[in-house]
Amino acid sequence: MTKSVEGGGDSGFRLPAIWIRTLGELTLSYVPDAGVDMIPTRVYPASAEEDWHAHRAHMTEAGHLPMGCGALLVERCSTRLLIDAGHGRISGEELEHFQHAFGHVRDLPESLATLGVDPAELETVAFTHFHGDHTGWARPDAVEDPRSLFTKARWMVGKGELESAPPGTGPILAGQDERTVVVADGTEIADGVRAWSLPGHTPGHTAWILDTGDGREVVAFGDAMHSPVQVQHPDWEVVLDTDRNQAERSRRRLVDYLARDGVYGFGVHFADQQLGTVDGSGRWRPWNDATDASSKLD
Repeated sequence: MTKSVEGGGDSGFRLPAIWIRTLGELTLSYVPDAGVDMIPTRVYPASAEEDWHAHRAHMTEAGHLPMGCGALLVERCSTRLLIDAGHGRISGEELEHFQHAFGHVRDLPESLATLGVDPAELETVAFTHFHGDHTGWARPDAVEDPRSLFTKARWMVGKGELESAPPGTGPILAGQDERTVVVADGTEIADGVRAWSLPGHTPGHTAWILDTGDGREVVAFGDAMHSPVQVQHPDWEVVLDTDRNQAERSRRRLVDYLARDGVYGFGVHFADQQLGTVDGSGRWRPWNDATDASSKLD
């Protein structure tokens, strides 16, 4: 099943709206927060202007690369959790050198309300990594309540990510010492949700593999890749990768895994083609209602 709460079909260059998709027993809801237009050759410093001529479908008319920032709501049987926590409050003027424009699509709290979700009732938030566009509404200063928007959630964090925080910056997450659970590679944190260590973008970067209950899987892979274009160019490092060689190894592992039968990926920054898979030609194939919604493995 697919339900689009707002917006049209996938285009490749639009910022994503709320959507809901069901695969077997698993229901995924995208919870938008912010959107950013990137400058392609600055995000991917190994690329040149001419490299992007073949990828215009993923770019705006002005030549920028749109990326969404938000979270993924995961529901299966008794499991209900959030993966990442959006960007949080931003001015829209705090641009890095690789960004052209930044602003809210809609606030994550508003998006959760539209989905009928009370953040105070969520008991688990699993993080792919600690960059600010993934921890936003879980930070101590996110809202007036120092417990953050998610007042009683436990924080699931990949092994090595806590140590990646710059010294002297204070806690990244609200109640970090008391609420954080450090998760090793392969750990199942809830029924059908397990950690997959994909380091390189950050030391403890972690993807989350979601079991659909009907033989398929969805990999929420965070910033292991930032655009569908990177599926074809796993050698293109991202400007924020902390270990470029390790990040490339993780991307290649991820692309190989997504090319398996019955495996889908969720790329939070993949504009409006966030859910998809890798086809036989090694390209990103966005979710197709006509074929993917009803498919399953025997």
